[in-house]
Amino acid sequence: MSVPHSNAYGIPEIAKSQLSHSNTFHQIERLPPLDLNPDYPYPIVAAPAEPLLSEQPVEVSTPPNPPNPGRQLTVLSVTLQRIIFILMVILVNLSLAAATIFGKRRNIRLAFIVLFKAKDYICVVISIFTLIGSAIRKTFNKPPVVPRQWILSLIPTYNESEEQILKCISSLRDNELGNHRQILVVIMDGKPKQLRRGMSRVVFEDKRPYQSLKYTTGQLHITAGWLHQTAAILIEKAENCGKKDSLVLCHDLFNFPRDNIPSYSWQLREEMWKTVLPALIEKHWKEFKGFNGVFCTDADSNLGKGCLRLLMEALARDKNAIAAAGTVFVELEPGFEWSFWNLHQQFQYTFSQFVRRRAEGHIGKVTCLPGCVTMIAVRKEMAGAIQKYAGPVTSKFVLKHQVQNLARSPDTTPPSLSYPAPFISTPLTYHSTNTSPSQQGTDRRLTYVMLSQGHNLSTLFVPKAVSETVAPQSLKHYLSQRRRWGSNSYFNSYFYLGGEKMSLIIRVAAASDTARQTFVYCRVLNTIFFISSLIWSRREPDILLALIAGQLPLAWYAVCLFIEPELRRRAHKLVIGLVVSKLVSPSLAIIVFTLVLSNLGNHAWGVSGVTATSTPPTVPNPSPSPKMAERNGANPLKVPTPPGVDSIKIEVMGDA
Repeated sequence: MSVPHSNAYGIPEIAKSQLSHSNTFHQIERLPPLDLNPDYPYPIVAAPAEPLLSEQPVEVSTPPNPPNPGRQLTVLSVTLQRIIFILMVILVNLSLAAATIFGKRRNIRLAFIVLFKAKDYICVVISIFTLIGSAIRKTFNKPPVVPRQWILSLIPTYNESEEQILKCISSLRDNELGNHRQILVVIMDGKPKQLRRGMSRVVFEDKRPYQSLKYTTGQLHITAGWLHQTAAILIEKAENCGKKDSLVLCHDLFNFPRDNIPSYSWQLREEMWKTVLPALIEKHWKEFKGFNGVFCTDADSNLGKGCLRLLMEALARDKNAIAAAGTVFVELEPGFEWSFWNLHQQFQYTFSQFVRRRAEGHIGKVTCLPGCVTMIAVRKEMAGAIQKYAGPVTSKFVLKHQVQNLARSPDTTPPSLSYPAPFISTPLTYHSTNTSPSQQGTDRRLTYVMLSQGHNLSTLFVPKAVSETVAPQSLKHYLSQRRRWGSNSYFNSYFYLGGEKMSLIIRVAAASDTARQTFVYCRVLNTIFFISSLIWSRREPDILLALIAGQLPLAWYAVCLFIEPELRRRAHKLVIGLVVSKLVSPSLAIIVFTLVLSNLGNHAWGVSGVTATSTPPTVPNPSPSPKMAERNGANPLKVPTPPGVDSIKIEVMGDA
């Protein structure tokens, strides 16, 4: 595809004849030019005197689908590669198990503990020294004041209810931005919503052709205006194309454009900057030089006070930062505060973030930015990152497809997973798109392609920027989510280990992660031997050494419970969650990794349905997370439940 010639701001110069489907082009010609800094890829026109409202949307004929350059793996190829990979994992686990049983047991077991927990040891050491250093630095140096920043907040939606989306919009609206400004973009992925009827003022509405990452041509319905006192752009896709497609579309329109952006996206980008944004920004247009950050969240997330401001200012103060992530907690809905699944997952979430992710943040190399609370910088490197993230895979090896664009034959179907009936309390749907290659890009993959744009780029962790999200509440949901998360974490670790422009410490951490997950069966065996030695062995010094080595990361987590305010508030539940997690983690780890191996080459997203009942039996229609709303200093948006909606349905869209 030939890319149209673009001007100094990165906007394509498209002839009027190519925009014949646009019914607002005649209004654009009368706008005077604006002299702006060419370092910004926007905007190219001054604001009109009045907001522009397009005429009635014109139905656009859908062009034929473009050819797909990606390789489509056959069933035989995927099956053979899966079998070979499983046999390799079994072989290395059997070898280590034999070494444990027949070798010098105490030395080998201690070596295994050090190997499997190497990343955690490194993280503890980094955290201790950097926390002390940052405390001293803050005592003498106050952080500089950040000038006004412009934030584009993205809410990709699929299976979420209108009530959830409106609550998320309320959370963003009342987030105490300070001097900063934001515009919302809601991208509805193939499931129609009636959000337009809630808009108090519409300044633009149109329909446009669109090329998705599945290499299909569909239609977008764009509406811009004010939704619950917030400037918002609603983009509705005619068909489901995946969350990754929504992320790429957003960055194509509002971040630095990639070289191979589809022509339809070029045209829509021009309309956004010439027509839509001037009408939404109005009086602030002359000071507006482009967005500084793209905030990504999920419709089922509830944001803490000042979350966006903290993330945006962290990016603004670090010239090398390309993204910043906040802290994710499990949302304890009314009636589920003491749920087994919430207690277990709350501990898992907090341990991984405050022991591992915070250490990664101290060195500026967070390897997984959660999709529900991440601020991505608007900078030139994002053009290359999105191009790499959206690119087709032509390799014949399934591992590359697994982390990028998993393409499978149309006649393949995901394996059906059966679980004991008592664990399944809600109707579930297994989502699969076997008629075309799937776009199963993940948060971890997007983080990798961002870091691969340069050695100097950094990804940050901001613990005080808090988000709460709904967690699975059944075994089937949990295993489906963790199968997806485990696959993303495990196979992306290989690319962090051998990928381009990765620092040495990232490669070491990736090697530790890969070993820890690959040897999960041997780890459980080693744990059994260790427990038996606690009961029967009389070698007290050896046992003490193994205990210290094994529990050092947990000891640091206990310290974090005292020094972190957000953890202190939840300490009593986190301690119980620790006990619960220690009891069930070995068996769940084996089940999850077995699912990861057996589903190598499976591109299905997983199950969706009710992951946490939002209405406890005794309290009809409760307001979600009243504690979070009270802490935010704002009342949650009260929206009546749409007819026929008895519970909140969500698609778990996070990543490990």
